[in-house]
Amino acid sequence: MKREEILTLCHSNPDFIASYIEDFELRCKDLESQNIEFRERIHELESQVKFKDARIEALESQTIEFQARISELESLLNQTIQINKKPPSTGTFIEKKPKTGSSRDGNNNCPGGQKGHPGSTLNKVEDPDEIIFHQLHKCKHCGRNIEESEVIGYKTRQEFNIVVMRNVTEHRAEIKKCPYCNCKNKADFPKSITKPVQYGITVLTIAIYLRNYQLIPYNRIKNLYEDIFGFKISSDTIIKAEKKLYHKLKGVTNHIKKQLIKEDVIHGDETGINVNGRGEQCHLISTKKYTYYFHHKSRGFKAMNKMGVLPKYRGILVHDFWKSYFKYKCEHALCNVHIQRELKNIYKIYKQEWAKEMSDLLYEIKEQADCARKLGTKIGEDTIKTFIEKYHLILMKGFEDNPPPEISKDDEAKRGIQAQSKARNLLDRLEKYEKEILRFATDLRVPFSNNQAERDLRMITIQQKISGDFRKPNGADVFCRIRGYISTLIKNKMPVISSLHSAIEDVPPLP
Repeated sequence: MKREEILTLCHSNPDFIASYIEDFELRCKDLESQNIEFRERIHELESQVKFKDARIEALESQTIEFQARISELESLLNQTIQINKKPPSTGTFIEKKPKTGSSRDGNNNCPGGQKGHPGSTLNKVEDPDEIIFHQLHKCKHCGRNIEESEVIGYKTRQEFNIVVMRNVTEHRAEIKKCPYCNCKNKADFPKSITKPVQYGITVLTIAIYLRNYQLIPYNRIKNLYEDIFGFKISSDTIIKAEKKLYHKLKGVTNHIKKQLIKEDVIHGDETGINVNGRGEQCHLISTKKYTYYFHHKSRGFKAMNKMGVLPKYRGILVHDFWKSYFKYKCEHALCNVHIQRELKNIYKIYKQEWAKEMSDLLYEIKEQADCARKLGTKIGEDTIKTFIEKYHLILMKGFEDNPPPEISKDDEAKRGIQAQSKARNLLDRLEKYEKEILRFATDLRVPFSNNQAERDLRMITIQQKISGDFRKPNGADVFCRIRGYISTLIKNKMPVISSLHSAIEDVPPLP
């Protein structure tokens, strides 16, 4: 209604206007009441939304924690004992460990020897042990008899075989009566012949070789001798021969230790062995020419000191990150294959690109080092500087992806090192030991990995799987010394059986 219409209506019908105003006021009160109700409802809904937001935030926080825990458990599931830097003695030798993928990319090579491999084809000998003539009787063309015809040549083929036979030698010492004084005289037997019936040196040396290098258990050696040679040999006989050889090899072991101390680069590692149900350690120092095993209860500094090599060594020691090695004054080089395994694991589980970039960089540097080594040169200083700059950039990216953990008041009160993620721990190691990790590029005498030690030590673990525990500590000592000597003989291309024969009878040949 317009103003003029309202004024006219007020003059003509004031009661209507009064009723209209009263209704309007009532309507306003109703609206105000509804407005209050709506505000209260809105406030209630806002409270519910805030509560749900807080709940959602709490659930998201739990989800992040669960995801981190799942990733950690997957990491533990996919890792082996070597990745965890735990000695094999912390686990059992009969457990089934998860398979881990190779740190190298696959190739399309066919199985067997590759092109350029030297091979090991049999070659003919000039003085065969036996010659068998195959005669012609009839001509293959006309069928007539040609037995009396002159032989104009031979076509030869040689067959290599093994003669399996028992050889028993009887020693007879003469007994004579002196015609002058009637005294009976008996000739002397050789010093090695001490019993009425005994095994020869060759029987014992082969048994020792089978036990300590081929890792065949005593009972299976006994069965092998019975099945092939036709006589039984007891475990005690082999053990006595091993102990005798163990004492004979003391001087050779000291010689190997002295040679290792003089080497420019040596490899160190250790693995767990079971001795009478107890977890102990087999330590190793080796090169391409020498192998030295050492058994001890401890894995750390105490055992390494007793080995007698590292305290005097001043060259380059290649090893993993076991902290006891860093207590020695020699130069250190770290195994990059261990690092590659961890980088691959981090990239696979946590999807962090820096890990793949670091892995690719290390392999790129390795290719350069291998090429320079073949050419007999060094990697240029500018090239090394470029590699180091890339190394630092990747580390920066890794630290950005893995900031240090937030320390709460409760954590500050706790003693010890603050727990970090595996990625952060690896980054700290890559930063701290940069010089040792990249030493294979700056000094081409140093290999990319500690494969030499791992290859020499692998058979110790296999021995435990095949033969089980050592019954006594002395048995482990005997095995380590003999195994180290045989390994050194093979590395120096010396005959094994004849060298063991000389070692038992007289003086061990020095490698």
